[in-house]
Amino acid sequence: MKLLDFNELAAFIIKNKQKKVAITFHSIGDRDGVSSAISLASFFPRSAVVTPDYLTGNAKRMLRQAGYSDAIKTSIPAETELLIIMDTNLLESIGELGIRARKANCQMLFIDHHLLPTNIRSSEGTIFNDEGYNSTASIIYALLKIVGAKITKGMAILLVNGIISDSAELQNSTYTTFMQISELLEIASMDYADVIELMHDNISPKDRYTIINEIKDSEIEIVGKYIFIHGKAVLHANVAADIAIRIGADASLFWTVAKKEASASARLRAPLDKRLHMHLGVLMQEVGIMLNGNGGGHPCAAGAYGPFKDNINAAVSKAEEGIKERLLQ
Repeated sequence: MKLLDFNELAAFIIKNKQKKVAITFHSIGDRDGVSSAISLASFFPRSAVVTPDYLTGNAKRMLRQAGYSDAIKTSIPAETELLIIMDTNLLESIGELGIRARKANCQMLFIDHHLLPTNIRSSEGTIFNDEGYNSTASIIYALLKIVGAKITKGMAILLVNGIISDSAELQNSTYTTFMQISELLEIASMDYADVIELMHDNISPKDRYTIINEIKDSEIEIVGKYIFIHGKAVLHANVAADIAIRIGADASLFWTVAKKEASASARLRAPLDKRLHMHLGVLMQEVGIMLNGNGGGHPCAAGAYGPFKDNINAAVSKAEEGIKERLLQ
């Protein structure tokens, strides 16, 4: 696998502009992956955005709000020359689409901001991967600016959604994050409060009620000098983990079991990752392996998922032990 820096990524995009391009994102497409894919697709005259399976409810509502409800297809168009895979660095994350891409032998480009797994295959495609960005949407906005692409109001709404949703509501932010959000809000003619209200509406009152009860029923511990909240979620482990941090936890871990897989989401209050030398992405890689799936993420926000649901208790216990060990340092 060839690794690109940002200038090489921009050159690659410009060089391949006229190719027939399909753009996708990881399984169960979220706001970051979906907004990035649709925005980048605007640069290519012959492009299609494809989902490997389905989108989160939040992503669907975001598309309606921005006017892109019908923008995503369900299969890679025939004779696709370049497949761009967003918000993941693993071909396995796109399921059957990855298998078909291998058989079609088309060129592949990954654009991501998560920790590179230690077992990443060295022969599949080209990759830009920079953990310095808190979201793939942030990468794509910077990329579209440098290649001279026009950012429409709809694209601005998509990208600001992606950046905010993947930054743990700005906790994992940099100077660049705030500059980009400011520029995108100006393009969209929106205030920050308007965007937050749209994102709040993305979770139904029924789901919010469920999440509040999940946190109420979770285990709350004082570990050393820190508060650690962890427990089982019915629907949105990632949302429960985010909210736990917002209400005062220093670290959180929630997990859920769905029909096909189990998943877990971990969060850490920034900048404790630096103080405690903790990288949740590394920890959740190990959890993903225990679930016979994938895991990873950022120092302060990471997740794991896999089909080995029977091993979720052991996997969660390992994650809890890893987090507590660091909190006690």
